[in-house]
Order: sequence, then structure tokens, then C-alpha cells
Amino acid sequence: SYFSRQLDLEAGIKRIANEKRTYTLGLGLRTAKTRDVFGEDKYTLLTLPLTAEFDYRDNRLSATSGYYLKANVLPFLALSGSDNGIRSFVDARGYKTFGSARPVTFALRGQFGSVYGPDLAEAPADYLFYSGGGGTVRGQEYQSLGVPVGAETIGGRSFLGLSAEVRVGVTDSIGIVGFADAGYIGEEEFYDGSGTWHSGAGLGLRYNTSIGPIRLDVAVPTSGPDTGNNLQVYIGIGQSF
Repeated sequence: SYFSRQLDLEAGIKRIANEKRTYTLGLGLRTAKTRDVFGEDKYTLLTLPLTAEFDYRDNRLSATSGYYLKANVLPFLALSGSDNGIRSFVDARGYKTFGSARPVTFALRGQFGSVYGPDLAEAPADYLFYSGGGGTVRGQEYQSLGVPVGAETIGGRSFLGLSAEVRVGVTDSIGIVGFADAGYIGEEEFYDGSGTWHSGAGLGLRYNTSIGPIRLDVAVPTSGPDTGNNLQVYIGIGQSF
């Protein structure tokens, strides 16, 4: 949906409060040349990236209990080519397991994104949000959902993602997973329901190894503009979230 050449320079401080909590503060300079449905744009931004991460999972690759929360806030001052604004993104995950012989783990994930300040045409194209693919909505093509502008598509200023999994241990080495994902992209700065939702669902197989579970997921779209597409296959190490 867009083309970008960019240069980023950034320095910062990371504060490791303990093994569960980490904070970062930085100062950056980004300059880029982009091309999208609105034409070509050159911009230079002074950025102040802020991050807080809380990781209280019992296992980072295959959590069965606890929670994870990461929040990014990126205020940016436009030196040229854009407007001042703030890009924010939050990723929250929670886990609960029942039983021991054949444990069943319920995993939930919520994602929220926003670009506040510049309107859609003036916002940096690589700061906008898309939905679809392994990190958001499985079954939908990668970054297939954005904001339609004529016959083209651009990213949105608001994003909401929801995912749920039921993970069942069949043996010590093999597990099966049922999952459903949903994603929302809107032109507005914060979610107000005026944008577009899409969703996907599927089944997965897990094979536990010493470095984490090997993941195989097969998913199909269940709602949205691209429900006629074929199924999607995802392979990786570790749980999907």
C-alpha cells in the first residue's frame, strides 16, 4: 500500500527494574520519503519513544499462566512534511490453565493502536496500521485490511485486535489448539466503530521441543471483505502469542 525509504537515528536508556519489568526512554530522528495513494511525501520527525513492558508469564514461548503487557508511546515533532502527533500501541495477553493430566489453557490477547494528530493524508504512511496475517488475524491475508481510498488502500489511524485460543495437551509432546481472531481498522484517531472489522478462525497443532513448541496453524477468513480467499497456513516456533 505504500513505498518508503527512511533513515532512523535513535539513542536511549533502558531501565531493567527487575526480571519482569522493563522501561525505555529514547530520543530519535527519522527522515523518510514515501509514496502512497496520496502521492509522494518527504518528512523529517524528532521522536521521543517511550516503552513499558511487564512480563509475568511462566514461560515466554509457551505460557500457561500469568500475563504480559507492553505499551509503546511515540510522540513526534514534525520538522517538515507532516504534523505533530503521537503514535501509541498496546499489546496485552493473559493465560489461565485448568487440569494437569491433559491441561487446557485459555489464552486471550488484545491489541490497540492509535495515531493522534495528523489527518490520514498527512500522517507518516509507515506509522499507520493494517490488519491481517499471523500477528493480527490469521486466515486473512497479510495486511489485507486498511482504509479504502478510491480503488486503493492505505493504513488506518486506529487499530483494534482481539485473539482467543484454547490449547489442549494431548500428550507430553503434542497439543492441539482452536483459535479465533478479529481485527478492526478505522480512519479515525480512536476507535468509534465507523471503520471495518474482519475475522478468521482455525485449528493448530503443537509439537513440544526443548526450544519451545513447533507451531502449525491452518486458518480461514470468517468475515470481512476477503472471506472468499483460500485458507492460510502459519508455521513457527513458540505459541502465536
